[in-house]
Amino acid sequence: MDYEQIAFIAKYGGTLFFFLFFITVLLYVFAPGGRKRAQDAANVVMTKEDRPIIDDNTTKKDLS
Repeated sequence: MDYEQIAFIAKYGGTLFFFLFFITVLLYVFAPGGRKRAQDAANVVMTKEDRPIIDDNTTKKDLS
């Protein structure tokens, strides 16, 4: 294996990896429930409470 082959594999392998990573991020962001996750993350700074935010599906047992 010479330099040109290694450079070719690295170039196209990296491009493929980052393209698949980009598609995965898009699917995660636009998946159902993504808007709620984004709004919760955006509003976490606005809370004045000194404790973790507990949603409706979390019980006190889950926190300990």
